[in-house]
Amino acid sequence: MTLHFENGWVIRHHFITDRELSWEILKGDAALMSDTESYVATRPRAGIYFVDFVKRSERATSVSLVLMIESGVFLAAIGQLPSREDASLSLLDRIDARLELTAVRADFIRGTIDSEISPDRSFPASTKDLVGKRVEYRYSATELYEHLYLNEKFYSWHCLEGSEVGLCDTDACHFFKLSEGLYLFVWREKVVPTLGIICIDLVAMKTTGKIFGYESNECRATRNFSVGAYVRNVHVAVR
Repeated sequence: MTLHFENGWVIRHHFITDRELSWEILKGDAALMSDTESYVATRPRAGIYFVDFVKRSERATSVSLVLMIESGVFLAAIGQLPSREDASLSLLDRIDARLELTAVRADFIRGTIDSEISPDRSFPASTKDLVGKRVEYRYSATELYEHLYLNEKFYSWHCLEGSEVGLCDTDACHFFKLSEGLYLFVWREKVVPTLGIICIDLVAMKTTGKIFGYESNECRATRNFSVGAYVRNVHVAVR
């Protein structure tokens, strides 16, 4: 499978097994670079796949691909956790330096699958569809969170049941519409450097995705794990 990115990259992916893939940059800043990674793939809907892996060749970097096979397009979310130095910078220091409150980075690039970019393609796009919604996510019998989607750039989360019960915060986020009732939601936490990426299906009322963070405050070893939840719409605010 060859992915043609809007920024000019061309990267070939070969799915060797159901857990291992190889990639090779055919065109781009690091042409001819290649590697083999362990990946996890899920299917949010028929013909749409969520493929996720951590790059061994780059520091604390993960790649999440939403492959829309039938329409021949994709959306890539490339995330990077901060260095310990950046993660240790206080919120006041970040404000003084006019930086984002979170040091977690995420870049989004769209493209086409096995064909060159063409203007007649319909790509996933940023959306306001979720703004104003309050939604509960049941991850397990003991883990329940609620989200309130405030605007196009921020959301609030609150742990109702589980190990973080009572904790809450407001963090940076991004929304993309993949299909009718199907969205890619990405959040970047500021207190504990964390990147979350999930596909939310408001038709099937479930999610699939991942959470990426460090194993400890030393900001060395990373942890990238799959998550999924059942969804319950709680409230839609009047805007």
